[in-house]
Amino acid sequence: MKKKYSERLKDFLESGTPNAKVAQVALCVLALASVPVLVFVAAAMGNAVQIFRQFETSKRFKANQIRRAMNYLRQQKLIEYVGNSKGKTVVRITKKGKSRLREFDIEFMKVPKQKKWDGKWRLVMYDLPIRFQKVREELRWKLKDLGFYRFQKSAWIYPYPCDDEIIFIADFYGVGNFVDILTVESILREEKIREHFSLK
Repeated sequence: MKKKYSERLKDFLESGTPNAKVAQVALCVLALASVPVLVFVAAAMGNAVQIFRQFETSKRFKANQIRRAMNYLRQQKLIEYVGNSKGKTVVRITKKGKSRLREFDIEFMKVPKQKKWDGKWRLVMYDLPIRFQKVREELRWKLKDLGFYRFQKSAWIYPYPCDDEIIFIADFYGVGNFVDILTVESILREEKIREHFSLK
């Protein structure tokens, strides 16, 4: 089953990822507190800390760390405090904050492996205009980080379904129109590729 954006954020928070920074965790928690509107009521900071405790990764941080993270997010204009029609204070994730969330999602994204390979190859191909030189390098790095096998200069192979993840990444970099995903039954001289993925 392919995961939605909000589900991937929740998986990240429940994974206990040791490299996660408190500001990253704080922003993800705020996003999940009331998806999809990305707003949650915080009449007092103590209430916010309690919300954080429902996620495994958040339990690694002390209350004062969470408070400092909230202040940092506000200073960086990733969140804003506003009053609603009921006279309560709400914390809203800004446009800049939503963009940062997508960056976190890209950073911690993994393409799930199947228990049993279906015998098909996923071929990711792209032909980016010269103005996307920097994006080309970032896309190449991300595909390598995800475990893809470099088949040709701008063609990468993976043995498991990855359409949602690749589309999300391509859209994030603004090159969705230049990326294609093919599913092929076989590849000539695929022994080296099978060996790369430890497939029999």
